[in-house]
Amino acid sequence: MSDRADDPALACALVGPDFAARKAAITHDLFAHVEAVEELADGVAYRFPADEPWPARALAFVAAERRCCPFFAFELIFAPHDGPLWLRVRGSAEAKAFWRSEIEGAVPAS
Repeated sequence: MSDRADDPALACALVGPDFAARKAAITHDLFAHVEAVEELADGVAYRFPADEPWPARALAFVAAERRCCPFFAFELIFAPHDGPLWLRVRGSAEAKAFWRSEIEGAVPAS
């Protein structure tokens, strides 16, 4: 990801109670179920089981986050042979720091 001047501002479009409700929902519905976390140079990767409901929940998360935080790149990776599902959240160094500050405490320690 570039750090160009025309990149979107690093600010979530949700604020106040809407942001708090969204964070509580994704913590409960998705990130509380992370099996492993990997630090990436430009982001973070989260491992989930490959079976339902995780692919649907991860896709719904990405669809919603793209609207409120357009400065992130999201990747869903399905490992071969029914392996795990990986959700990668990537961005600039500033975007990565923003993500870490917002998601802190939502993901169980691995």
